[in-house]
Amino acid sequence: MRISEFEWDDGNILHLALSRGVEPEEAEQVFALTPLFRKTRRGHYAAFGPTRAGRLLVMVFEKKAQGVIRVITGWDMDVAERRYYQRHRKG
Repeated sequence: MRISEFEWDDGNILHLALSRGVEPEEAEQVFALTPLFRKTRRGHYAAFGPTRAGRLLVMVFEKKAQGVIRVITGWDMDVAERRYYQRHRKG
């Protein structure tokens, strides 16, 4: 998946930080390192992957025109999500 930039505003930054404890820099790291992508039931996408510090996150996002990504929400992987990520990741 080609990503040209991230769309951040107060809404998605505050949601991630206050309700999920995820900073935008951590979210972007998931996409930069070794993400595993999956389409969600609601038509968005989920990226599973680590941050540079080793935190395993799931980031739900909307894919817009010209490779723009808007993160909707994200969280630390639970046990089942970690298993899914370990089983399906490449490398």
